[in-house]
Amino acid sequence: MSRGIFERAAVVVCCFVLILESGGVAAQSDMWTLESTVQRVLKEAPERRAADAEVKARQGGLRQAGVWPNPTVEFGASNALGKEDGQGGTDLNQFTVRQQLPLSGRLGSQRKQANAHLKQVEAEVGQQSLVLEYEAAQVFHGLQLRRAQLTLAEQRLQSADEFQRIGLRREQAGDLSRLERLRLDVVRESASQLIATAEGEYRESISDFQTLLNVAETDPKLAVLEQTPTLAALTGLEARMEVHPALVAARQGVETARHAVEVTRANRFADPEIWLAREQDFLGGSRQDVTAFGVAVTVPLWDRGSGNIDAAQATQQKAQFEVDALQRQIGNRLRLNHLHLAHLIEQTQEYRTNVLEPAEEIYQLSRKGFAAGEMEILVLIDAVDTYFEARSQYLELLQQCWLEAAGLRRAAGVSLLAAPSPAFEGSQQ
Repeated sequence: MSRGIFERAAVVVCCFVLILESGGVAAQSDMWTLESTVQRVLKEAPERRAADAEVKARQGGLRQAGVWPNPTVEFGASNALGKEDGQGGTDLNQFTVRQQLPLSGRLGSQRKQANAHLKQVEAEVGQQSLVLEYEAAQVFHGLQLRRAQLTLAEQRLQSADEFQRIGLRREQAGDLSRLERLRLDVVRESASQLIATAEGEYRESISDFQTLLNVAETDPKLAVLEQTPTLAALTGLEARMEVHPALVAARQGVETARHAVEVTRANRFADPEIWLAREQDFLGGSRQDVTAFGVAVTVPLWDRGSGNIDAAQATQQKAQFEVDALQRQIGNRLRLNHLHLAHLIEQTQEYRTNVLEPAEEIYQLSRKGFAAGEMEILVLIDAVDTYFEARSQYLELLQQCWLEAAGLRRAAGVSLLAAPSPAFEGSQQ
């Protein structure tokens, strides 16, 4: 009997453990990372939808570019026949069909121009995504920092509460003066004020997060800000510049302008037009059907479109100069971002080794010494301030590293959602 009870209890415990584990997995899956934040932003951002709509518009323009002009049909009526045969009245006696013939190669040039324009806006979608990814990284890492600072402020308040209790006990034992104990009260109140400030900044960051991602979470779970990103090799990043979306879009802009010159040349002369007419006339004393056809050609006597061609060629030259300037600008920005990130990573690692870790050791030794009555109050306060300020500065350095890594991805034209690359290992935080 008791064995059955124990077996049922074991089953209940196992089920409870499984529920907890499944709950833990669900909570983990709900945690926001930089990658999930970027995915959400790209899904919700109206700028991305506008860019996609522009692609659809260019696709429609490509389909329309090679279409022949529609024929023109004319109907005419007059009372000429009624007067000729004396019967009077008005008759429908004219029917004409006209068709323009695009023989100048204009349609082919228009198709090439529309295709180049489509590729240009498709590349601009990629560039728009990079801009949105960088904005998402700014908001996400800003929220990470504010959340870490709030946690740090809460830890500082807990530390101040502990020292206040120890100080009160030492004062009652006659081991601490009232003046020194009041200093601990001030330290505790200052820590409380820091929490109020940190909470306000955290709520502001949450508001930015909610607005950008279009979510209603009031306290989102975030990946912890705790490590530096991996620095990619500059040579590998520079090799990727040729496929940078901004440069691809700019080069396609040059192609679009080049085909625009061809279209402008083709439009110098109007397309010839053939026509076929069917009429009724009074011939040989009776009404008879008459068929006529012909060709209409515009004579380029005054306007040969030379001004439009010059303007189109200048636009092409301008587009090429803009590509050269953009390539220089992107290359310079890439090198600066890489140099700055390398400096930040080195500075952060040195700061952790030379400042944060010694400050933490001093803090722990001072804490134990004060609890044992072997530490002066001023030394304790200085150790507390040094330690928590060092941790706060370290968090800010980490955030700067990740923001610079996001800037480096944007400068290199590398999307966070592309295939994993060793160049940006660790950027999934």
